[in-house]
Amino acid sequence: MLPALTLFLLFIGALAVGFVSAISGIGGGSLIVPYMILVLGFDVRVAVATSLVAIIVTSSVAASQYLKDKIVDLKTALTLEPITTVGAIIGALITTSIPPNIIKAGLGFILLYVSISMLVKTLRRRSPRESAASKTSSARKTIALLVSFLAGLLSGMFGIGGGVLKVPIMAGLLGLPIKTAVATSSFMVGLTATGGSIVYVSKGIPDPSAVAALALGIIPGAYLGAKKLERLRPRTVRLVFAFILLYAAIRLILSVAHIL
Repeated sequence: MLPALTLFLLFIGALAVGFVSAISGIGGGSLIVPYMILVLGFDVRVAVATSLVAIIVTSSVAASQYLKDKIVDLKTALTLEPITTVGAIIGALITTSIPPNIIKAGLGFILLYVSISMLVKTLRRRSPRESAASKTSSARKTIALLVSFLAGLLSGMFGIGGGVLKVPIMAGLLGLPIKTAVATSSFMVGLTATGGSIVYVSKGIPDPSAVAALALGIIPGAYLGAKKLERLRPRTVRLVFAFILLYAAIRLILSVAHIL
């Protein structure tokens, strides 16, 4: 059982992360894992595993609201999710067999790439449908499947839910409206996280008390985020999340380099 203060800080962090992840569709792990490692001092494998289990809760709460609002593209979700889940299982198996610093550095560089990519695309004001139109339907689907596998792999390895790649792919490559992409991603990340979580739970890595604290914070945060999505400007959502990811990425990379 973790100390009461640690559990309280996990709850507060999860409340904020649940809200942000629900309005971005990226999955709470993108912020929860760096928060647990850099702020609360968790072992990287425990942070990844605990986050992945908690993501299931985030996705379930947000997805229920999105399904009710009928903004989830079920056809796209069911097409991409099987291969994504396979990737998550393989990713979790990889993380349980490599050194912790490699996991931290890898997560840092992944978040760095995603944050910069989101910033560039958002500031260019380029329409997602324009990039999708330059490729044939068959080519778009093949690329989407390959990237979905990669998203699952990263989810299982780093506990980030997979939404960091799912939202850009669905919005930028498949041409879904950003809010539909967010909602569909939130629906999918719970299934993806379940695949990776099976591996970690079987090895007894997630901390049960930490999972409970995260879940208790994520549930109200994700619900409020899902309710507010329709009132928020898509461009603002992407910019805010990109800057948060950029900060977390830099901190993770510097922590491995022993600069901070």
